[in-house]
Amino acid sequence: MQEYANPSTAEDNSMSLKNHEWILKSRPQGLVKNTDFEYRESDVPPLQDGETLVKVRYLAMDPATRGWMGDGGYVDPLPLDKPVMGVTVGEVLETKNPDVEVGTIVAGVGNWARYMVVPAEQMSVTRAGELGVLAPMDISSGHPIPMYLHALGTSGGTAWYGLMEIARMKAGDAVLVSGAHGSCGSLVCQYAKLKGASKVVGIAGGQEKCAELVELFGCDEAIDYKDCSDLSAAIGKAFPEGLDVFFDNVGGETLQAAMDHLAKGARIAVCGMISQYNATGASPGPENMWNLVANTASITGFLVSDYFGSPECEQAYAQIAQWLDEGKLNARVDVRDDFERIPEVFNELFTGGNRGRLMIQVASAD
Repeated sequence: MQEYANPSTAEDNSMSLKNHEWILKSRPQGLVKNTDFEYRESDVPPLQDGETLVKVRYLAMDPATRGWMGDGGYVDPLPLDKPVMGVTVGEVLETKNPDVEVGTIVAGVGNWARYMVVPAEQMSVTRAGELGVLAPMDISSGHPIPMYLHALGTSGGTAWYGLMEIARMKAGDAVLVSGAHGSCGSLVCQYAKLKGASKVVGIAGGQEKCAELVELFGCDEAIDYKDCSDLSAAIGKAFPEGLDVFFDNVGGETLQAAMDHLAKGARIAVCGMISQYNATGASPGPENMWNLVANTASITGFLVSDYFGSPECEQAYAQIAQWLDEGKLNARVDVRDDFERIPEVFNELFTGGNRGRLMIQVASAD
């Protein structure tokens, strides 16, 4: 079994202060409940040689974290009686690591906590996707800090990597995106349009979200799966000649419906399977895999952590920053001041209550 260290947690740079953290106490069944966690207060440990004290500024609410709480999926399950982990942005308050400077903004997969003490081996010099590892974040583009958890962070990198590198989208392609109103999907839709897709169609739930896909996020059309008796037929109507690229965040029946309408040489990039993260039983899967053979199509799963640290990744972020500066990209964030209510806020990822990249503001810059 893969092993990783959870960074310790602390609050401020004084031993007299207390920290608060969300501890995983049981494996959730379905949507998370408060009883799956403990909201724990603990004393501040003094820094040891090589350690760095980080004040957490923002915590991203990600569907992947739900998988980590359960069977883990592509990582080992989060250990019980340890802090829940997710994508974070924080600020270095104090350090005994000669390679780290006070005031540095760092990001990575850290604890659901107000403060963390990070050992030297868990501080990286480049973007990292490993659990518990933080790295300096280049904020020279001048955008607000939350944007480094969205378009200039994991959402933006995931959207680019999946669309441009995994699905190899090119100008003229017809593109379908599931989970299109989410933080990643909404960026995929816009990237596709900016890169010359002939048609972009997003799948989302509800009239309001579908309207926003067209008005705000670059889609030519939107399919409301909540008001659709036959999703496959709706996709077929939108793509009478078949789709070239499908960026999938949902899986299950949605993936099967899309695979009914593949053009020759179609590429499917599987980013996530949000329809299955809270499932308590067996989930439906595609029964039409032969369509991949018949259409010489491909389907590829991917993890953005494989992309981090590469020159291509940094070039992608430079392009994303340029689009933001030029006002060509709508990257909406939904910031909540609800650290003490994280389980309730987290569930909004699955019930549709958020509008934009959902995150918790843990502390201000002061």
